[in-house]
Amino acid sequence: MMHLRYIYIIVLFIAPMISSFAQTIIDLERGGLVRSKNVEDYRKQDPYLVKKQREDSIAYNDCLNRALNAMYRDSLAEAKTMLHDALRLRPEAPSNYIVRHYLARIDMATGDFRHAAEILSELLKQNPEDKEVRHERAVCYLEAGNARMALEDCQTLVDKSFGQEEKVRALFLRVAVYDALRLYQQEREDLTEILRMDPMNQSASLLLAMNYAKSGQNAVALQKVNEYIVKFPQSAEGYAARAEMEAKQEQWQLARADYDKAVELNPEEPTYYIARAKVLDKMKLASAARRDREVANEKMKK
Repeated sequence: MMHLRYIYIIVLFIAPMISSFAQTIIDLERGGLVRSKNVEDYRKQDPYLVKKQREDSIAYNDCLNRALNAMYRDSLAEAKTMLHDALRLRPEAPSNYIVRHYLARIDMATGDFRHAAEILSELLKQNPEDKEVRHERAVCYLEAGNARMALEDCQTLVDKSFGQEEKVRALFLRVAVYDALRLYQQEREDLTEILRMDPMNQSASLLLAMNYAKSGQNAVALQKVNEYIVKFPQSAEGYAARAEMEAKQEQWQLARADYDKAVELNPEEPTYYIARAKVLDKMKLASAARRDREVANEKMKK
């Protein structure tokens, strides 16, 4: 399913253009301006070409409208076809940058991260300062298993992020890249920086505890997750994280109690039942473990 914010951005940025394609000229010379097309512009053109341009504009607009409708219906294959048709009809249309951007996002939504990265790379050649495109390319590189390339984009994003929200977003992405590269010290430094800017950031607090666990610093990890649970007592993720640590130490009773609390706080999460079932197996409680697996299977079907 395509994320709703992608659709919102399409509506905000593409839809307003649709009504103005046939009436607007963009002067690409140095110092050029955007201005309305006038009668003289049409006189300079061959009548057949004017007719063709108008026909293509109508068809182009129709393709974009149909693409938007398909996206709202989550019919991404249809939307992709319509966007490609629009590019074929008007390969030089000024809005094609946005059209190609959304083709990349459709590829991301359908798991074709390598092709999405290729499209985003072409867009960055046109506009190297587009932070959203660079962020998405970093995600694609990471998902495609090319964490080193993702790290380069992350570094650029961190260096060029000036607002706190933007900086935190870039740091979180770099945290994911460092984790993939098993650069746990660098990951910890970024998480610490996020918490310096936003001390109540739940995700960073929990990830920092898990970072210490991955680094083999179990005592510090347990201390951090305990602090997290005190700060965020209604977070099921905190109890599940502590249960995982306890299970690794074969503290089965403690792990079960924490998984019980995680299930209580978020009974719709199937992974908690699966994890608790493994603990119950260790405790020789086969019937209870079987029930948890059955519940997990039912919830995954929904």
